[in-house]
Amino acid sequence: MTKSNKQNYGTIDVPLSCSMFLEPALKKYVHNIAPLSRETKKYVHEWNCALVDILKSSQYSAHLGQMGRKILNNTLASDTFPAKCVESARNVPLHSLHYAIRFSESINFLTNKIANNQDIKFVDLGCGLSPLAPIIQAQYNTTDAYCIDDKPEIIDVYSIASERVFGRAPHSISWDTAKNMAADGELNTIVAMGILPYIKLDDQVSRLKYINNNFQNFLVEIKYNNNAETAGENVFDLARLQKLRLMVENAQTLETAMIQNSLRYLHKFMCAMPGRRYFLANDRSLFLSR
Repeated sequence: MTKSNKQNYGTIDVPLSCSMFLEPALKKYVHNIAPLSRETKKYVHEWNCALVDILKSSQYSAHLGQMGRKILNNTLASDTFPAKCVESARNVPLHSLHYAIRFSESINFLTNKIANNQDIKFVDLGCGLSPLAPIIQAQYNTTDAYCIDDKPEIIDVYSIASERVFGRAPHSISWDTAKNMAADGELNTIVAMGILPYIKLDDQVSRLKYINNNFQNFLVEIKYNNNAETAGENVFDLARLQKLRLMVENAQTLETAMIQNSLRYLHKFMCAMPGRRYFLANDRSLFLSR
């Protein structure tokens, strides 16, 4: 049997879905996520309006697959389409809850660091089309906001959207540049949500060790599965996690923060979606922070 109905994904599809479904998810799960300011929610709305307007240009059609075109065209036809998807579309309620938790925790992490009078120079590793760095840049008028994504077409859209909404964009850099900047004290904070699980495990470990040794502040997501037999290729099981702990300094601090962050995440997830308990038995997120 041919797989004629297999969905074709473009480069921009998944980052677009994460951003477009974020806004209605922030409303739907408002009681299950870290509180967000009115200004942050307004920025998310304006950001998504800018994305839709930018991506309707024919120059980006080659980077949109079946899913991306569906999201774009249906949103152009009705601005309630993303909200309807978050309410009832297959898998979207589940994934959008994850987007909302990731985003709100990241905003909360950075604003708390800034509130404690820290001189934050931060980078969003694997930014995709998330408005995280532009929001912090706009609200705190900082010039020390950076982003990393290895897809030039995504950075192109990201930068244009940032310029339209706020007037300037975070600086786009590479991971190698970020490492050099951190070593020189030009970066001290990193957020990496939804990116490391797409990287091979050895490279994840290498990056985690570098982050631990060179960044004063970090919030990093990894995937964990208690069952080594069902854990994905880039997913930590208990043995891998214990080995990682032995390879980094301040392991006790990391472990304590990871437990606290992950329990908070699981509590929010289970309260918002109590019928999805299978989530506990599969690959799930752990958050490392300092």
